[in-house]
Amino acid sequence: MPRVSLIILNWNGSELIRDCLESVAAQDFADFETIVVDNGSTDGSAEIVAREFPSAHLIRNSENTGFCRGNNIGIGAATGELIVLLNNDAELAPTFLSRVAYAADLEPEVGMFATRILMHDRRSVFDSTGLLVYPDGVCRSRGWLEKDVGQYDVADEVLGPNGCAAAYRRVMLDDVGLFDERYFAYLEDLDLAFRGQLRGWRCRYVPDAVCYHKKSITSGYHSAFKAFLVERNRIWNALKLFPLRLLALSPLYTLARYMAQAFATASGKGISSSFVRDYSRLQLAGILLRAYASALNQLPEILRERRRIQKNRRLGALAVYVLMKRYRLPALELAFKD
Repeated sequence: MPRVSLIILNWNGSELIRDCLESVAAQDFADFETIVVDNGSTDGSAEIVAREFPSAHLIRNSENTGFCRGNNIGIGAATGELIVLLNNDAELAPTFLSRVAYAADLEPEVGMFATRILMHDRRSVFDSTGLLVYPDGVCRSRGWLEKDVGQYDVADEVLGPNGCAAAYRRVMLDDVGLFDERYFAYLEDLDLAFRGQLRGWRCRYVPDAVCYHKKSITSGYHSAFKAFLVERNRIWNALKLFPLRLLALSPLYTLARYMAQAFATASGKGISSSFVRDYSRLQLAGILLRAYASALNQLPEILRERRRIQKNRRLGALAVYVLMKRYRLPALELAFKD
């Protein structure tokens, strides 16, 4: 039985999957299995895996089941005690798995491990060193778009790992559950990490486990579908995870975020500015309305899930507030960074 199970989710990644799997094959760590979950690709990428990487366990789904269900299927087939998730648009440094496994050996009580994710085309610029959370359920990566000048060289604790290249102990997943498949994709990594934190599972950042990410190649960086999922899923995050007092204040934080994003858009800065170059303000309003409608449509289920999570949490409300403050994402950073 392998120590590590590496799961790669693929959807129409014919231009990506070969480089990804070649970086996996170059690892200096041998005690792992590779599982590729293909989400109904139609571009021949599953055939590339079967033909060129026969040692990988290939699971073929008949349709695109999304990030959450696709990875859950891979986790269900995995046999390792350490589960590592990797996007098909990412490549690993040769020591990635050995560094993650070493960090797991050092701290057996830690349930999650965040890695050092750099931009593939700008390898001195960060993509992620863990997650930050805004008080309405949105998250963004710590270090996003920052130049690497050594500020994230310390193996400190973080809120949770970015799902692009994340590691979880199986015992933690057995305890808190897998990805919420209602999310389909986006912000599901925050949901899982926060559920882990509420149960007392900490996350360690591993700065020498290095990954290079071709950001949002598969899904599209400013797509309307992505905007819809992010807005809907952040509502579910708040409803499921936040203490009641913060949940009551959450709409005010959302209003502040909208105002900051509107100002950033008027200034020609931030992701919202980039979005409105491709979509009209009317289209943006339609996306928001659909997101709220979709979120409220499943409100009874989400509230049942909230009761279950809050009943089983080990952190008191004060500890949750401290956690939120420690890893808080500032509204202006969220609005003005692309």
